[in-house]
Amino acid sequence: MKKYMRAVLAALFALALGAFAQGDKVVIGYSISTLNNAFFVGMTKGVENGAKKFGVELITVNANGDSAKQVADVEDLITKGVDAIIINPRDAEAIAPAVKKALDAGIPVFALDRGVTGVEVTSFLETDNVAMGRLAADLIAEAMKAKYGEVKGNVIELVGLVGTTAARDRGKGFHEQLKKYPGLKLVASQPADFNQEKAFNVTTNLVLAHPDVDAIYGHNDDNTVGAARALKAMGRLKKVGDPGHIYIVGIDGIKQALDLIRQGYIDCTISQEPVLMGEKAVEFAVKYLKGEEVPKHFYTPFTPVTKDNVDKRQNWAE
Repeated sequence: MKKYMRAVLAALFALALGAFAQGDKVVIGYSISTLNNAFFVGMTKGVENGAKKFGVELITVNANGDSAKQVADVEDLITKGVDAIIINPRDAEAIAPAVKKALDAGIPVFALDRGVTGVEVTSFLETDNVAMGRLAADLIAEAMKAKYGEVKGNVIELVGLVGTTAARDRGKGFHEQLKKYPGLKLVASQPADFNQEKAFNVTTNLVLAHPDVDAIYGHNDDNTVGAARALKAMGRLKKVGDPGHIYIVGIDGIKQALDLIRQGYIDCTISQEPVLMGEKAVEFAVKYLKGEEVPKHFYTPFTPVTKDNVDKRQNWAE
């Protein structure tokens, strides 16, 4: 009987370890929402680094900003029988049924940067988006106090892609923190979809409607870089210290934003660590497949980058 039980336990353990137990190469499916964004290029670099480090095969599928395609991509990865899926959702709600289908099939799913609505994934890796939104509000308040001697001013918010948890949480943190500064007036809040061209057009329209704007908060750096381009086209882009300067703060730490900080046109980017995020996702997938515990929720660090430290730290984008 003891021999029988040991055999049963060994079989169950081997089944849990899947490809690792059989000596087969682990195959991880990686579904990225788009590569038309420097942050996601950095994240993909991290996933690729992790795959090389841990010796796993990587199948990468790019949704190209199309939610329906991402659903089809994930279903195809399930059909292929991958050992794990790492996903950066295009739309948190639209992708939910496909992610649930993967989990029901016994395929662990690791979400990157954006969560999945109503589905408990194996592990969710992100930066604390609520905290970054709060920090953006604090930075604007600090800048307005330096400008006016008190915390007051008109603020424009360039929202990210509606339907993503990142946009939701960066807005949530920002709005919550603004309540602490009654002198700051949010005169406009409009989606710019994490996209430079959209941000250019939205900023142009909003600044024309609110010419007395003091600060612009973008949910990512593509939003703020697009905003800076719009201000330049309107003759409103002034350097830090100029009386006409409009304070600009974004999130991510892409190279274009860092360059504009060096030039004195953008004040701050709250820099994330997408390469680390991608590497950790592969690490967690491998550990999980080996039967090790992994965190259900993992936060990568963030750092505000200004002219004071832009050349003092190595950024992921450079």
